[in-house]
Amino acid sequence: MSPCTRAAVGAVIFDPATYTVIADGYNGSPRGAGPLCGGDVCTRSELKIASGTRCEVGCHHAEANACANAASAGAATRGAHMAVTCEPCLMCAKFIHHAQIKRVYYTPRGYSPEGVDYLSRHGVEVVGCAEGC
Repeated sequence: MSPCTRAAVGAVIFDPATYTVIADGYNGSPRGAGPLCGGDVCTRSELKIASGTRCEVGCHHAEANACANAASAGAATRGAHMAVTCEPCLMCAKFIHHAQIKRVYYTPRGYSPEGVDYLSRHGVEVVGCAEGC
């Protein structure tokens, strides 16, 4: 569902016991904030900003949006699992850790090894899935 011209990423937080979706998110503008960062052109690409860096430029990441959507709905994330279509950047890894999500399934794309390393060091299980999990 992401309108991002650079990389469409999605994330879902779910209850591991029932597989019930708690919240989801995709990379895009904050709710009601208007068009994505550069419209038809990605501002981050134009400025040659590496993935996982300079999070103040561009859209919100899928993982951050999923965590914010859970908080907005009053849904608990402690002990939940997350599936995301790429590895979390360092900033999103911190959100995931703070939300007390206990396992993250991700598709390795080579974007940001720092986020996966952070999660591993802070007790969040990470599962890289080359062809899905």
